[in-house]
Amino acid sequence: MKEKCKGNWPGTGLIMAGAIVLLVSLTIVLFKELNIPRYWIPAVVGGMLMAAGVIIHSIKRVYDHRQS
Repeated sequence: MKEKCKGNWPGTGLIMAGAIVLLVSLTIVLFKELNIPRYWIPAVVGGMLMAAGVIIHSIKRVYDHRQS
């Protein structure tokens, strides 16, 4: 049980939810300011979320590797 709880930080889900909402909001504002067609928003948001996921996965792997 301790091993499972070790990597789960309190509040991580809320932080990620806030980051997703912020990312989508900033993307929409940027698209309106730069007059980019709206149909590109889902593709760009999806790409940014995938990049954020890869970064978080890499950071977690480095952190887990240092713990063992």
